[in-house]
Amino acid sequence: MVEVLKKRFSNPFCLAAFIFAILIYSGILKVADRHPFLSLAPMEKISFLKGQIISNPVQTTKGKYYTLVLRAEKCTSSFKTFSAESSAKGNVKCLVPSEIVEALYPGKLYSGIGKKIIVEKGEAISFKGYFSKGIFFVRDADYVELPENFSSKIIHFRSKCRLTFKRLMFSWKKAGGFILALLTGSKEYTDKKITENFRRAGISHILALSGMHLSFFAGIATGTSKKLFGKKFSFIFKFLAILFFVWFAGLSPSLFRALLCSLIMLLCACVFSLNVDFFVVLCSVFLLHCVIQSSDIFSVAFILSYGALAGILLFSDFFNFYLCPVFPKKISNSLSASIGAQIVTTPVSLKIFGYWTPWSVISTLVVSPMISVFFLLSLVAVLLCLLLPFLAPAFNCIMNLYYEIIAMTVQLFALLPAFVLKGN
Repeated sequence: MVEVLKKRFSNPFCLAAFIFAILIYSGILKVADRHPFLSLAPMEKISFLKGQIISNPVQTTKGKYYTLVLRAEKCTSSFKTFSAESSAKGNVKCLVPSEIVEALYPGKLYSGIGKKIIVEKGEAISFKGYFSKGIFFVRDADYVELPENFSSKIIHFRSKCRLTFKRLMFSWKKAGGFILALLTGSKEYTDKKITENFRRAGISHILALSGMHLSFFAGIATGTSKKLFGKKFSFIFKFLAILFFVWFAGLSPSLFRALLCSLIMLLCACVFSLNVDFFVVLCSVFLLHCVIQSSDIFSVAFILSYGALAGILLFSDFFNFYLCPVFPKKISNSLSASIGAQIVTTPVSLKIFGYWTPWSVISTLVVSPMISVFFLLSLVAVLLCLLLPFLAPAFNCIMNLYYEIIAMTVQLFALLPAFVLKGN
């Protein structure tokens, strides 16, 4: 193992990633905002913003607002006797009331009130509101007419697809909300109790869009294409499946990491026929991700995503060597991967959240395969129900039954004690 570590960290990409991480997270190297909001108008006087949404809306903990990022193009400032419009640029974090974002969502009390606006990534929109501490608090919103080109039609098509999918999943009740979280990252309909139980069990990462979801989706596409068209075309279908999933779900930090890793591995294996060390790929992707999307560097999802995968790649083989003679191969591999991830993520969890769940190694081993089966059933169910809508009630029963089994299992692990730092 020592020789492997020496070889890895002598690689220039690994060494550069390691040094860069130390400089960034120690505070020695400062990360500048690459897209600060700039306007001729004073920020405190701005009452109107127009631009394009560049992130999926994410519901806040209390559920009263959604946060999103708007790429500003124009703004209007209000003074006592007049208002003035000026150009603007840069990214603005916006806090949007739930009644605006959820105006078209199924099952909402205010779904029939107000303007019918799809608030999704890519949509051009205008907001009325005010700035406070660098955040734009929205009071009202309206559409901005997009140019009639192919790109705009694709953006709006995605928005409508996500809305239609939410309506289908709403009819499946709790299981539908869970599927929605797994496939799109939207947690508006996810039962708050099961979300809390996942967190207390130390396996909330399973609900976050990540490489697990992307790999699973790509694996299904690859297996299906091999059976239908042969191995020759499996690369194309895997590539298209990855792009489709990311396009539909949206780019979270962990999903962007998984996308970059997948594309580089596909390129090396299928185009250049290279057998590369995945840890070297991860380090390269870390540097690339920091350059492309520097705003992700200090997000919890970014840190835990890279930390967990680095821990698995660095330490799982060591633990697997000792666990393999004791447990069956699949269990040994899963335990080794969980322990490796815990080694890196535990200090981060203690620092950020103030607690650590030592049983998460076991809970991941039990719950993760259950989620994989649920994920597969979800994809099959959604596809069949879109083709044959009369099957929806039957799949509703099946998915909710399996959902309850998962919920009870997670609840049992959530009852186990956690290590909590004083003051938390």
